[in-house]
Amino acid sequence: MWLTIGGLLNLRDLGGTPTADGRAVRPGRLWRSENQTGLAASDLRALVDAGLTDVIDLRTDYEVDGSPSPLEGYDGVRYHHHSFFREAEDDDADILDRALPWVGYQPEALTGNATADSYLAFLADRPDSVLGALRAIADAPGAALVHCAVGKDRTGFTVALALSLVGVPEEEIVADYARTTERIEDVVRRLWADNTYAGEADRAVTLDAIAAHPETMSAVLGHVRTRYGGVRTVLGELGWTDDDSDRLRRHLLGE
Repeated sequence: MWLTIGGLLNLRDLGGTPTADGRAVRPGRLWRSENQTGLAASDLRALVDAGLTDVIDLRTDYEVDGSPSPLEGYDGVRYHHHSFFREAEDDDADILDRALPWVGYQPEALTGNATADSYLAFLADRPDSVLGALRAIADAPGAALVHCAVGKDRTGFTVALALSLVGVPEEEIVADYARTTERIEDVVRRLWADNTYAGEADRAVTLDAIAAHPETMSAVLGHVRTRYGGVRTVLGELGWTDDDSDRLRRHLLGE
């Protein structure tokens, strides 16, 4: 469900997303959006008043240093920073080629879909951050807002994992991922106005390049299912526990 809060263009609540056993994610538990840099004080207040308690910032050190989150240190909000890229390269401007995969990054081929392959690299490069982001969602007392730069790639991957862990069918996860395409052009246009990303603005980026194609998330989930047996299994190999899953279910489903 799209939300009109705080001037964000790509903000939505995953509440109402159905699970395979007939339940649904509770409203006000998991939000996703682009970054909040540049929002007015009244916008930030509106987010908190609407139930925001935790922010999970998936941007790199380079992005955060250049455009700090206005919600870090905000009264009543817990801020979690979990970059999905190796620490040795995380603070270099060149990391934007990977953080924004549609600008030309060529990852190791795993699925035949380059964007999906870039997402799967997160599991190898920063399993600590992947698990940390999911645990921050599970432990949030209110709405946990997951975001990166535009709210599509790193955010889409993290939300997909969280939804899969609580039993949301793949087709629903894919549909949520693809929904970002409705807003992506305006979000990217705003992103290029941020000095941190301005150096990328001269690239010839088409809607097809930046869109959240459903086949991308289908490739991610299909690879995880066939190669590892599912999201719970692959995350278990990285350190995710039954207790983690229980906490996430309680937060998202109210069990």
